[in-house]
Amino acid sequence: MEEGQKVEEGMRKKYLEKEKKYQRIDAEVNILKGKLEEKDKHLRYQDSTKTLDSILSIQMSPSIKYGLGFHETVKG
Repeated sequence: MEEGQKVEEGMRKKYLEKEKKYQRIDAEVNILKGKLEEKDKHLRYQDSTKTLDSILSIQMSPSIKYGLGFHETVKG
């Protein structure tokens, strides 16, 4: 009976070690996903900025910014 308990105890320890390892890996994956999403946001922002600059340069004077939410008039 004691031998069975020792085996069970050993299996339980191995299980807990694997569970801790899994949790660390899972946390690391979540951190990396967050970093990837942040990089993706920056890339999309850069692309949209280039597109907006292109549209604005083709259609109207750069001094006219009322369509972008600016309420001040440009002097000069």
